[in-house]
Parts: sequence; structure tokens; C-alpha cells
Amino acid sequence: MNAAAKLEVMDWSKYTAEEWFKQYGAYIQTCRMKSGNAPDTLGINQIYWLICENNKGVAPRKNQLICTISDFEAEEVRKIIIDLKYSPRICDSAKVAVNLFIEKNVRGMSLRQMEYQFKFGRTALDSMIFAGKYFLNGHDKRLRII
Repeated sequence: MNAAAKLEVMDWSKYTAEEWFKQYGAYIQTCRMKSGNAPDTLGINQIYWLICENNKGVAPRKNQLICTISDFEAEEVRKIIIDLKYSPRICDSAKVAVNLFIEKNVRGMSLRQMEYQFKFGRTALDSMIFAGKYFLNGHDKRLRII
């Protein structure tokens, strides 16, 4: 009758704020791979190892990221992102800076790509991303920065 529910506790010290958002972006990409056209008889891990076997001798790309977070961790990161986007405690200008920081890390965008998409200059973007990073650290003490 008294079933003990497994209570998962999030270990925020595992990664920095940037790494959590990058891992969340990798998680989203793996979720996209799983839906739709994934083969029925092979799991995603098997597909990954087949690709690695096929690419032997090729140097790994510096921007290649392998997802290492669980579904629970991804859900917790998603909750933080939603809270930051819709929180009434954060002023609008700070929300813009925090959203740019999140977009850069989740989507893995370069400053040049962000220039074209958000119509800001590179210097302004760099400053706003920096400000968003530090605002996020002051706003949510769970996320650490380096």
C-alpha cells in the first residue's frame, strides 16, 4: 500500500549554466532523431556506434556534443527556461539578455548567425550574452558559471 516513490534530486553542480543549456540542446536533437524515421530494429545508441564505425579515421568536430543528460535533467532545465521566459520578477531588458544567452547555448549559434537572426550588431550581442550569463547566475543560484 505504501509504495515508496523514487525521488530524484537534481545535481546542478554537475555542469555549468552554459553546459546545462548545451546539453539540453543536444537532448532536443536526440529527441528529434528518435521520432519519425528512426529504424524499428536499431536503437539510437546502435545507430550512433554504426556512424562512429563508418567514420573511423575522421577527426571529431570541435562543435560536436554528445548528450549525457537524462530525461529528468532535461525536464528540470526546460522548467528553468520556461520560468525565465515568463517570470514577472525579471524586467524586459534582462529577459532579452538572458534569452540571447540561452539561445546561443541551446541552439549552438555563433555570433554571426545570431547577428542575422536577431538583427543586433556583434558587439551588442556579445555584451548582451555576457550580461545575460551573469544576470542568470545572480537570479538562480543553482546554476553556476565559470
